[in-house]
Amino acid sequence: MNVFNLAKIFLNMRIFPYKFRENQKDMYDFIKNNVDYYSICVQAPTGFGKTPITLSSILEKGGRILWVVRTGTETDRPVEELKRIYEKGKRYLGISFRGKRDMCLLIKEKINETSLNYEEVSFFCEKNIKNCIYRKNLENFNDIPKEPMIYSEILKFSKENKICPYYYQRKIAPYMDLISINYNYIINENMLWSLKKIIDPSNTYLVVDEAHNLQFIAMNLNSDSISTNSISRAMDEINMLEDSRGIYEPLNRLNFNLSKISSRKKELKIDFYKVIEGIKEEHIQDLIGAGNKIRSIRMKEGKRPFSYIYHIGNFLDQSGSLADEDGIAFFIRKEKKNIIFERWDMRSSEILGKVWNKFKSNVFISGTLEPIQAFTDVIGLENYKHLEIPHNININNIRSMILKGVSTRGEKISPEMRKKYSIVLNTFLEKFSDVNVAVFSASYRIQQTLIDLIDRDFWSRLFIEREGMAGDESRKILDKFKESAYGDKKGILLATAFGRFAEGADFPGKELEAVLLVGIPFEKMSIKIKTYIDYYSKKFGENKGRYYAYTVPALRRASQALGRVIRSHEDKGIFILADSRYTRNDYFQLLPDFIKRTSINVEYEDFEKKLNEFREILM
Repeated sequence: MNVFNLAKIFLNMRIFPYKFRENQKDMYDFIKNNVDYYSICVQAPTGFGKTPITLSSILEKGGRILWVVRTGTETDRPVEELKRIYEKGKRYLGISFRGKRDMCLLIKEKINETSLNYEEVSFFCEKNIKNCIYRKNLENFNDIPKEPMIYSEILKFSKENKICPYYYQRKIAPYMDLISINYNYIINENMLWSLKKIIDPSNTYLVVDEAHNLQFIAMNLNSDSISTNSISRAMDEINMLEDSRGIYEPLNRLNFNLSKISSRKKELKIDFYKVIEGIKEEHIQDLIGAGNKIRSIRMKEGKRPFSYIYHIGNFLDQSGSLADEDGIAFFIRKEKKNIIFERWDMRSSEILGKVWNKFKSNVFISGTLEPIQAFTDVIGLENYKHLEIPHNININNIRSMILKGVSTRGEKISPEMRKKYSIVLNTFLEKFSDVNVAVFSASYRIQQTLIDLIDRDFWSRLFIEREGMAGDESRKILDKFKESAYGDKKGILLATAFGRFAEGADFPGKELEAVLLVGIPFEKMSIKIKTYIDYYSKKFGENKGRYYAYTVPALRRASQALGRVIRSHEDKGIFILADSRYTRNDYFQLLPDFIKRTSINVEYEDFEKKLNEFREILM
């Protein structure tokens, strides 16, 4: 067979739906050639095309993919790319798989609330499944999709056919080449067990998107809290019970113990058994039983099946089973008159390390996996290969500086430092008044300081991400900010490096052209964080403990925020890192490659002059 015919066969086999850009073929071949022998870790910049490359390289091998993402809304992305592959004539099927909370049609009819969690919806389903008309209709419904379907399409299809969308997903899942799903389905043992009923993990490639999030998502799995406020509300619930024996006493005892232990200290690490002193196992089971009765009552009334009594009982029950595990810690902290009792699980490597061997192979993709040894250690990954793709930038389109003489270090920003930041902030906003800019801060506390320092002339241009902001509200703010790039009045986005805008949003082209990053987004050095550092020091060694638990996560947040700007070779960007600590070599080496390649150190006194020079690339 001649070379021409071989090339034709190769081109017909390839399912990547686009023309390869610089370095994309390297990633494609790297995954395809190695994924059957190693777990794969790929760091590539935002906008590089990680999703279609990963999809096509595995599908071309004939593999089935379980694609896991951080949030439900992100499950559509790989399916949308699969649709493009499908349009090119490669008939692969896939779905974005959502949980019962998003998919239960009956609960939308019966319960007039939208804030239900996974456990509450499961409770509702368990109590109503025998009489659910949508579930019954599905029994004899056997239509399999003829093309990939995103969440909204599955939901619409199920409504039209009056079938249960959640169980329809499960019914068609064995026929899918791609299932896109939330992280919790692989991390939570109960959810993974449920997933095993519809797919065989040992014959499935696992792709973990935005994999740098794994460390903290795993830690949040078994972490929970109760408070004296929730105990007070649980006391109020007792009136709903006909028989309240065994309920008041343990609640009262728990409230007494928390108040006694907390004393005048604002935060402390505590032994779990001291908090439940005088509370027996049968008391805890009584709380769970009584809580379930209240949940049933509320469900029949068309209300959210939630109970404070149940939550407290379940929290104590789970805490008791975990209390003696190394890596589980308990804390008490005060917020005004409320006393919060928290369980914290630090065992990311132990929890995650059990997952990877269940699958045929694993692919981890992100824009910020470096340093790779830290990433693989904290997720318990062995036998891997790593590829780092550099940012495809035009060096002439990038300007970045680390500003010396300013820092947010310490509990409070001094009056002198506030004055300096005021000048830096307002000078930055004035010099770039004709483009969309973002000001990312290291915390909401620092963000509030910056808001107080902004000149009134800029207030009409502000788009502010607030702590605890609902998803719909943040989406509206984000869309309006992006739109402002194409209007006469350019936008100023104020957000923190801990928020969703610093990681989950992309701003191509003129939507964002200059970033001011104020401070380094370290976690507040609380007793909780010190405990975390001590645990990692014990597990990984003294030198790595603080580095893995404290330094690397902070610089990853900073890198994510900075990475919002550059999505293509043509994009232009100005980056101001307004904290002299970024000059430290151990911090600097963790910054994005495009910062390390272009950054200069600038004294505070020379800031305005250098900013004028930077402006030239946007003109």
